[in-house]
Amino acid sequence: MKPIIGISANISPPDDPKRSFSKGVALHHIQGSYIRFVVSSGGTPILLPVIGDPNGIRSVIDRLDGLIVTGGVDLDPRLYGEENTHSLGVNRERDDFEIELINAARSRQLPLLCICRGIQVLNVALGGTLYQDIPTAIKGALKHTRKPEDPETMHMTRLTGRSFLNDIFDREEFEVNSSHHQSVRVPGRGLEVVSRAPDGVVEAVQCRDDRCTVGVQWHPERLHDDRKQVGLGKWFVKRAAGGDSD
Repeated sequence: MKPIIGISANISPPDDPKRSFSKGVALHHIQGSYIRFVVSSGGTPILLPVIGDPNGIRSVIDRLDGLIVTGGVDLDPRLYGEENTHSLGVNRERDDFEIELINAARSRQLPLLCICRGIQVLNVALGGTLYQDIPTAIKGALKHTRKPEDPETMHMTRLTGRSFLNDIFDREEFEVNSSHHQSVRVPGRGLEVVSRAPDGVVEAVQCRDDRCTVGVQWHPERLHDDRKQVGLGKWFVKRAAGGDSD
């Protein structure tokens, strides 16, 4: 049996001005690249809609072998004790859902991979904070954003110590894509920064005191022609299947 990998859904609210169809109802959705990422890595993807029932969330987690927390809009800064100065598209319903997902997954020692917004949700769930806007907070920051119609924004990232990434990428520096304007500021409880961009922006974190809690700021699911990024997906699905890895 292939491991079942839950993928957290985005939610478009009923009054979402960005869409012209199905007005007046919420839509739960995710980009197909996440689904392809799991399938090509040997897993079976299951889309997890945004729900507000903690018991229901725990029941879902009990049926999974692994969990991917996905990209999307900014978190509510009140979750890490700040007023909103630069956070865009905040949806507290999704924030609360994914934080509960992460807490339930970690209580079950479920392998957990958090991507882009996901690494930020993980950090906040564990008591960390975020930079609300990289260009205004970090002097000399690289370009980390892109418009949906633009080519991938790419830059290098460098490993800062031994981590799950070493055996996957087999080198200390490698290229990643970038599509965000927020990032980890103060790491949450138990999280270790294991990779940074040249401007210091956190690109990957790992929790060493559990079976598998990792997060990356880039989007490996969109780099399907890069065998190393595909290897990250395979590494994760192997963990979900019960396989061992560093």
